[in-house]
Amino acid sequence: MNKASRLFWPTLVTPKNAVVKQTEQLSRSQKLLTELGLVKPGSNGTYQIMPIAQRAIDKCIQLVQSNMQAAGGQKISLPVLTPAQLWKKTGRLEGDISEFYMLRDRSGKQFLMSPVNS
Repeated sequence: MNKASRLFWPTLVTPKNAVVKQTEQLSRSQKLLTELGLVKPGSNGTYQIMPIAQRAIDKCIQLVQSNMQAAGGQKISLPVLTPAQLWKKTGRLEGDISEFYMLRDRSGKQFLMSPVNS
């Protein structure tokens, strides 16, 4: 494990009198995460987790896993891509679905990236 002083931790400081475009920063938390170097904007709507944030995530995962083991729980892995047909059956694919990542395989079956378990 690297020492905290040696971690790659870029910071972006925005001057207080700077005018930030509305499309660049959507929320205060997004602005703080970016300025503190915890995340880095990638393409539209995606972010890259920087090492210091990954370290915090790993610690949270370890905490949850140790408590689940103590309680007798088990860890499972769920698929990232799920058939769109399952979402249609439950009615969760109706309405505004612009937030979902959807794709089709070679045979034309439609899948979407599960937003709740990935």
